[in-house]
Amino acid sequence: MDKSVTTKIIAALLTVFLLVTVISQFAIHSENGITTEVAMRYESQDALVFDGVFVRNEHTVTGNVSGVLRYEHADGSKLGKNSVIASVYNSAGDIQKKNRITALNERIDSLTDAQSLAGTDNSQIEAFNKLITEKHSELVKALYENDYAAARKTKYELLNLQSKRDMAKGKSEDYSAVINTLEQQVSDLELSISSDYESIYSEESGYFVSTADGYEDELSFDTIDALTEQRITEIVNDRTEHKNSGDVIGKMIEDYSWMLAAVIDTNEAIVLEEKTYVTLMAGASTVPIRAYIESMEKNDSGNTVVIFSSDVMTESVTSKRTERFRISLEDYSGIRISASAIHFDEENNMGVYIKTGSQAEFRRIKLVYSGEDFVIAEDTTALIGYLSLYDNIITEGKNLYDGKVL
Repeated sequence: MDKSVTTKIIAALLTVFLLVTVISQFAIHSENGITTEVAMRYESQDALVFDGVFVRNEHTVTGNVSGVLRYEHADGSKLGKNSVIASVYNSAGDIQKKNRITALNERIDSLTDAQSLAGTDNSQIEAFNKLITEKHSELVKALYENDYAAARKTKYELLNLQSKRDMAKGKSEDYSAVINTLEQQVSDLELSISSDYESIYSEESGYFVSTADGYEDELSFDTIDALTEQRITEIVNDRTEHKNSGDVIGKMIEDYSWMLAAVIDTNEAIVLEEKTYVTLMAGASTVPIRAYIESMEKNDSGNTVVIFSSDVMTESVTSKRTERFRISLEDYSGIRISASAIHFDEENNMGVYIKTGSQAEFRRIKLVYSGEDFVIAEDTTALIGYLSLYDNIITEGKNLYDGKVL
């Protein structure tokens, strides 16, 4: 046979052999190719989130302002009848001095309080350290949420604790000299302020807020039944920056009771029940608000108008017209598993396949929560035959079975 022909035949056979090898290897890879994830601890909180409109019995407060206005209380403060709401000064400089006096007096009170620990032992140092750490966290949180009133209050509480700790440690024996210096500064500032400022007094008791938004007459307990889904949505979407106009200097909320109107998708509102209590969380706040579901009205739009009522007063309740709320429905914790990893064995036990060495092994799970893309299983690390933390879960793989070589 011609050598050239022989060479061509051998080359053709080698080509076929190589092609078969590649195809078979590809098939094997496709058969045994797997994707895995590590079993990790996971916590989840199922919650209903919605926007609501505050409804309160309130009215605007007016005053004759012929100078520069300085409010004497933070928004939401409870004032009695004839309390000073605000003072009218001749200049902004006088107000700056007044603010400085307030800050100095707070510092004096803090040091005077700390002075009471003079001569005590240091057994309270650890408690002060813990409280200081907590206050520092509160200060950071307040600054992050742009709650400057809370940040200012927390700042002086933090200074007070630090001063007490220094006194308990013996770093400071006496704050009298510092207090005397601060008191002299207060006295000098008071003498430099014009004496002819005017005060504006409250005519009744209530919670004062320095800004009126124009909804005071429209939204009240008497008118809440007339609120429509459309109107609630309009108010929620109102991004107007409201400012006082004319002689309006703010508003007074008449009592601590308030109501909330919200539009919630009917499919989501199914977890709520009329004439029952729920726990609300307002915005980023972690303060729980106990509220009562007064009514639920389903609309053809697919939404439900829900009316809540409560008597828990917080800063959001007094100072805002709208707020985002959440209702915690249930907490889940355990091992998070991708939904694609779930299988059933011959006895119909739910579980997953894990990769141990070069083999696939079936591990049972105890389901806690089932979602569309993932499930949460109980931490069964201590149980034989069940999934454990840090197991290598197979999320994708073909023809899996217990003992399969991967």
